[in-house]
Amino acid sequence: MAFHRAKPVDQESLGPSELKAHLSCEFPDLDAVERRRFVMVADLAELIFSSRKSSTIRFSKGAVEYPSAQELPLFVVGDHREKAPPTCIGAVHIGAVRYKTLAELNETDAHKDGFASKADLVDALKRFYGDIQSNDVLSVFEFTLSNRRRPASLAPAHEHSPAA
Repeated sequence: MAFHRAKPVDQESLGPSELKAHLSCEFPDLDAVERRRFVMVADLAELIFSSRKSSTIRFSKGAVEYPSAQELPLFVVGDHREKAPPTCIGAVHIGAVRYKTLAELNETDAHKDGFASKADLVDALKRFYGDIQSNDVLSVFEFTLSNRRRPASLAPAHEHSPAA
């Protein structure tokens, strides 16, 4: 797993506590928050199973995120506003984590996240996260699917809303 900001770091040799310390130095004004799982709406999860999504961009106001392990469980919900508990549908292997501001996102980031353009990605992030500014730091997790089985509960992808 690779860590990227200005200088790449060999994340394979860093445990969660060392990574948290590194992020605290890299981003002294932001908290370093451990991510233990990914939760997505069903149509975004379907994009992973159809190999059209290989990253997810997460935003936590005043924080950057780092993975608790190299492999994290993947959960699905019907809609990010639903109160129903998420269902585990597999796992993803984290290959890299990058940290970018909203303004630094590009077309490649959009395509890896399953969007047609940077504008579509930014619109989706703003709809999902609300008040997000161009200088806010985002955590970009690049991954591969650990289990390629597509759960029967996932419907075919249609127009999708932002990642949860």
